[in-house]
Amino acid sequence: MAIPVDFSHIDLPIMEVIPELRKQLAAHTNAIVSSPPGAGKSTIVPLALLDEPWLGSRKIIMLEPRRLAASTIAHRMASLLGQKAGETVGYRVRFENQTSSQTRIEVVTEGILTRMLHQDNA
Repeated sequence: MAIPVDFSHIDLPIMEVIPELRKQLAAHTNAIVSSPPGAGKSTIVPLALLDEPWLGSRKIIMLEPRRLAASTIAHRMASLLGQKAGETVGYRVRFENQTSSQTRIEVVTEGILTRMLHQDNA
């Protein structure tokens, strides 16, 4: 399912490395992205990778240690798609779950990720 993401109006430093990041992740299972705060790592990178062939129908799980930041980042990514949090982009923090069956990018806190990993191991 293609999600139209228009990056033409986005002028953030991270945009320069997106093509190389896509190339690296198509060939390898991991990559490290390092840039200053505000470069677009949290909001642009997951959206840019959403329709990569290697992802298939799987989700992108993004770790954000702080609850407020997890919610804020998810709302920002959703707004870039013209959606509300809980549609393509959602989040789960303690006592709050804004996800649905359509959610493909999920921003979670450490406690939620730990719980997910323990349940997946069962």
